[in-house]
Amino acid sequence: MDIQYRVIVEQIFNNWSALRLAVEHDMGGPNSREVVTQCVDYITQFCLSEPNIQVSDIREALEDIMDEEFDTICEDNSPMEIANLLHRFLLLLKEGNLAQCEQEYRDLPTCKVWFSTQAQAPAHAPSTSQSPVAETQATPMEQDSEWTEVKTRRKK
Repeated sequence: MDIQYRVIVEQIFNNWSALRLAVEHDMGGPNSREVVTQCVDYITQFCLSEPNIQVSDIREALEDIMDEEFDTICEDNSPMEIANLLHRFLLLLKEGNLAQCEQEYRDLPTCKVWFSTQAQAPAHAPSTSQSPVAETQATPMEQDSEWTEVKTRRKK
């Protein structure tokens, strides 16, 4: 059930315009796509581990993620819509209603996939790619501070 629900969470997140825009504008920093992968993992585990999870719990978690990880406040009520979808699929899976779950999954809007975690396989890949990315980011941060120093000198 974990993998099935994770695939559903990933698809719903791929369809979430507010999240996509936050990532495209690097609101989660230069590793925004990796942050999304971590958010998929977190929401999946959060929903599966809470015995009597409510839609409001999921909505609050989504709002917290958008605020804390992406410095974004959604005023379009999309966290509530996403929470309703996630809760609906969670109930279907917990009830063992796989046929209905698959039908509703197929009925989800399809959009261009802008991130993919591919359940288990990339769990190893991001950890190896995180080190080089982190090293690469350290250099631009230094360059940014150098640029700031140059800009400050010009103003004096």
